[in-house]
Amino acid sequence: MYYGSIITVLSSDKNKLTGIAEKLGKLHETAKTKIYYRKKGEYIRSILLTTEYPEKIIDLAEALSLSSTAILYIPETLTWMDGELALLIDSLNTHNKIVISNLDQGKINNILGSLSSFTKFDLYNDIPDLSETEEEDKGIVYVDRVFTVKGVGTVVTGFSFTNVEVHEKLVALPYNKEVEIKSIQVLDEDQKSVSTGVRIGFALKNVKEEEIEDLLYLVKPNVKVVKEIEGQITNYKWTTINQGQNHIIVKGHGIAANIKVDNQKAKIMSSVPIPIVDNRILVLNVNVRQGKPRVAGYISL
Repeated sequence: MYYGSIITVLSSDKNKLTGIAEKLGKLHETAKTKIYYRKKGEYIRSILLTTEYPEKIIDLAEALSLSSTAILYIPETLTWMDGELALLIDSLNTHNKIVISNLDQGKINNILGSLSSFTKFDLYNDIPDLSETEEEDKGIVYVDRVFTVKGVGTVVTGFSFTNVEVHEKLVALPYNKEVEIKSIQVLDEDQKSVSTGVRIGFALKNVKEEEIEDLLYLVKPNVKVVKEIEGQITNYKWTTINQGQNHIIVKGHGIAANIKVDNQKAKIMSSVPIPIVDNRILVLNVNVRQGKPRVAGYISL
């Protein structure tokens, strides 16, 4: 059964992005988020990168929220973009942090020292060999595409964050509709089951594309799903979280939501049901002027 890990590469230098990704895997998908793969036995490493940063930040935040490892390239001459990328990693509290830079440890510590989650990270001059890791079981499958294949029916693609078997029944969000997995493909090969951290294609039974065209997730029945969330808010001093409409990032998807702030408490009100699978929700304010961080802060659940 295939299992895997997901890595996002971040850099203000687009050439560095591609160079690092090519050392880690082979380009396989070229949509708005490029995906590189490296397969070893039943282990699959997926490397994600987006090339529209800094013009767009939501796509990059969505990719990073899927990843247990962030690789951040820090150049010798810093810009506001490098600070924003570090804030992005910090806000999601990405588990494994790798910094690639020619700067020495002391300078890197000065740059990142004010960010609480960067108390532990690995620093290298070049990308090292990475050990095999496996994504945590969150009870969900992130979905990025829904389409129809002639002779097969409705197909979805995304990443698994739980073990799934053929004929298993999951709940489709935001529709709250039960669907059955008719077949599973990984790298164009049919599988009876799949584990966490793997790019998947599922054929679904007895459901039409138009019934689930805005599908976000497939979740197991025991996953908590809500439209309103309350938590402790952390606001970065360099920017602000507006009362009202903001963007939150939840496991691969940017969702427009209203946020009400009362001292250090915040309440999120979403128009779509949200699976509660992580202990932080990133808040973006994409309307600030260029040069100001769009990473406003995060809400701890």
